[in-house]
Amino acid sequence: MVAVPLFLVAILQLTASHEVTYKSLTFGKDASSYVLMSPDMSPLQEELTICAWIKRMSNHQKNAQYWLSYVASANYEEIIISDTALYYLFRDGTSYTHPSLTTGWHHICCTWSYSSRTKRVYYDGVQIGSKCTPSGRKLNIPGSLMLGQLHKGYGGGSIDSGYYFGGEIFQTNIYSTELSSSQIKEMYSQGRCSNYTQNFSDVTFLSWEEILQKDRHGNVTEKDLDECSTDHTHPTEEEETTEEEETTEEEETTEDPDNSTSWRFLRGEHFYNKEISTDMISRMTGRLDLLLEFYNHTVDDALIKHLEKHHTDKAPGNRTGEVEDRESEKEEMTDSLELFLTDNWEFLTDRMFYMKIVTEDLISGMTERLDLLAEFSGHLCDDSIINHLEKHHA
Repeated sequence: MVAVPLFLVAILQLTASHEVTYKSLTFGKDASSYVLMSPDMSPLQEELTICAWIKRMSNHQKNAQYWLSYVASANYEEIIISDTALYYLFRDGTSYTHPSLTTGWHHICCTWSYSSRTKRVYYDGVQIGSKCTPSGRKLNIPGSLMLGQLHKGYGGGSIDSGYYFGGEIFQTNIYSTELSSSQIKEMYSQGRCSNYTQNFSDVTFLSWEEILQKDRHGNVTEKDLDECSTDHTHPTEEEETTEEEETTEEEETTEDPDNSTSWRFLRGEHFYNKEISTDMISRMTGRLDLLLEFYNHTVDDALIKHLEKHHTDKAPGNRTGEVEDRESEKEEMTDSLELFLTDNWEFLTDRMFYMKIVTEDLISGMTERLDLLAEFSGHLCDDSIINHLEKHHA
């Protein structure tokens, strides 16, 4: 038997750790579809992070359909997470801002540590809730971990049939540390198809690749994510490129060192997972026309704050027209709630605009992108569209 050199073993292990599986799991719309596991949760007793990409595909429960539940041996519901980012830890919910229920993929992360005594929940890279946990409270073990259902009995029993998930899950990873807000924000910003999670391989307690190997019950199907290519380079691998490759890459990217920057604004709240429409394009064009009025000004914090304060869509005090009846007004407020609470000028914080001088060239560059985006009218502005634009129209 030929001995394999230790250095080669190390290289093979490193390469394997960089592999990302672009497969998701879709759960049937019933109470019998789930993945049940019984891992030793000891490493998570004092701190943890659970992150996943979630696609809500059923609306039988408006406020919460649960995709993860962990029950301790004493039948304590230790961890419960819904597709609307409702996060229960130690049988206690987390105060949070309920996100808008939209179609498409969303990134959910839940964190906690014994030392901070604080549990936090993040939705699409933004912290939307937090709450203190009882002093001295640690995660109870042993327990049963289930994806796809809300179960209340240790070992997988007492499934609550009214709260089945019935959606799609991708890249569910559990870490034995409390990730920071900046790490979670970056994880979301990198997108579903990135391998950014490999940066945390040393603190990964349970990986998505491991979950895919677990037994499945009921109607749980594995699906290839065609929109995700398999040629992503891990951040540490980029340093291994030769000087010649680095020189070539530098020459090719002189105009735009990051091709994805041109389209990163599509991940903002007014575009991401929204249907591309004429109204969407015209709103953005209107903002650009207004921005051009500040010709030769620098897009700094002062200018952005001015625009947020005085030029926000449907801001209070800017309404005109006839007075509607109360019911109609209530409906309008519900539909436009996102416009009241979100920043219409968020795209200016991207480095494509931030600290740049407002010029006609700057505006026309964005206008050309909007014209191209309009060709996809009627499509959902999701990862597949954004990845296509970044790859073919950078």
